[in-house]
Amino acid sequence: MAYSNARRTLASTLSRALSSSSSGIASRSRTRFAFALSSPKQTLPVPHSFPVRLKSSGSGYSPLNDPSPNWSNRPPKETILLDGCDYEHWLIVMEFPDNPKPSEDEMVNSYVKTLAQVLGSEEEAKKKIYSVSTTTYTGFGALVSEELSYKLKELPGVLWVLPD
Repeated sequence: MAYSNARRTLASTLSRALSSSSSGIASRSRTRFAFALSSPKQTLPVPHSFPVRLKSSGSGYSPLNDPSPNWSNRPPKETILLDGCDYEHWLIVMEFPDNPKPSEDEMVNSYVKTLAQVLGSEEEAKKKIYSVSTTTYTGFGALVSEELSYKLKELPGVLWVLPD
C-alpha cells in the first residue's frame, strides 16, 4: 500500500514538473511516462513447473552399500561410479600425533609397517606403495585389492581408505 502511494506521489510530481515545461510532442511523451509510473500494476506469480523424478520402487539394496560384501556380488567394472577408479589403487590417509610430530622418515616407516600388516611382509609393502605424502596430508598410495582395502580401514592410525 505504501509503495502504491509513493508511486502515485512521484508520478504526480513528475507530471506537474514535466507539464509546466515546453508543450508539444515532448510534453505528451513525458506525460505518458508519468502516467505509466502512476498506473498501478498488479503482477501475479507465474507458476513454474519442474520435472521431478521420483525414486523407483525396489529393494533399495546396492552391493556398494553392503556392510559385509560378498566378492561374488560385486558390480561389474563398467558400472563403477567414480570415473578412473579401478578399485585396486587406494589412498590411505593416516593420523599422527601433533606433539611430538614424527619425522618424515618415521611417517614413511609407519606407512610401510601398516601396509605390511595386511600383506605379510615389509618387502611386499614397499613394492606396493606408489606414492607418499608427509606434508599436504599424511598418507600413501598403494596397489592392493579391494578386499585388502577393507582390512586396512580397520588398522589403528588409519583415518580413511579411498579409491585413488
